[in-house]
Amino acid sequence: MVTIKDMAEMAGVAPTTVSNVLHGRTEKMSKETLKRVQKVIKECNYVTNMGARLLANYGSRIIGVIMTYGRREEQNAIQDPFFSEVIGALEKEIRLSGYFMMFYTSGDVEESLKIASSWNLEGLVVLGCQPEDCAKFKELSGIPVVFIDSYFTEREEEFENVGLQDFEGGRKIAEYLIGNGHRRMAFLADASVPVGVDRQRLDGVRDAIQKAGLEWKEEDYFPLDYQEERRHEFLKAFCHEKLFNYTALIFASDFYAIDAINVFFGENIRVPEDISVTGFDDNIFARQSRPRLTTVHQNPSHKAELAIQILLKRLKGEEIEEKNIRLPVSIVVRESVRKI
Repeated sequence: MVTIKDMAEMAGVAPTTVSNVLHGRTEKMSKETLKRVQKVIKECNYVTNMGARLLANYGSRIIGVIMTYGRREEQNAIQDPFFSEVIGALEKEIRLSGYFMMFYTSGDVEESLKIASSWNLEGLVVLGCQPEDCAKFKELSGIPVVFIDSYFTEREEEFENVGLQDFEGGRKIAEYLIGNGHRRMAFLADASVPVGVDRQRLDGVRDAIQKAGLEWKEEDYFPLDYQEERRHEFLKAFCHEKLFNYTALIFASDFYAIDAINVFFGENIRVPEDISVTGFDDNIFARQSRPRLTTVHQNPSHKAELAIQILLKRLKGEEIEEKNIRLPVSIVVRESVRKI
């Protein structure tokens, strides 16, 4: 089996140089040397022995990505394109920074921390953490942690987070509907009691409705079941029992909005002729559905890029100028809303 020393002789460099290339430490290396060493590594089909590196306490170069998602009984916990885009962008940024990514889904903080410890992670990115769990991740992990799309119950200034102006997004989409003559709107998300991101979006919707002098009732919020069969049963019943109490439905995500439009189609409910529908995310579903979805735009890849930039600064011991970033939102007008 070829060794690092063998490859160093083949490339005409020191073994330390080969090791640095294997572990992503190439910032001070010339492009010519890097290219020559990479060519030898590729020709030798060399794969680093992660276990040996961990046993040697060399540093795992692993960044963990944990999605706090307690629904693993589903076939695919990341079927929503929003999560797929975020995770794909995280993997790219982590890889380009010379690290490896370990991805795990979990609805339990203690379980997540055990995984982080067993893999000797150097840093951690946590997606969609519940407010009451964020402090546990930060205090008990013992490594730098950056959150994505999280809200905090207290001491917000102590957490590194990249999120969105969710309240503004909810407010803007409701204002857009009001401007198009809508007076009775409902909000739908997948929690019996919305928290975090969904709570902020709902609060923004309610704020716009009330400031317009319209009535908002607590029963104008409808929880959706995350399991498809039960969700579709609810939406079918909703078509015949509740839908015509409203002129517009505001969904907390494009995924659920497009899913509902498809159910409505099967029940002979037309969008936007019979009911207007909006989403949140502006993902590929919104652009390819028919009708194309009016929604709130965000850039999941940019969230991932900023999160890794912050985490790398933490790993280098550098100061973080802005710890809690809330990216701006905008409305994308398409075809799923009619003017009344």
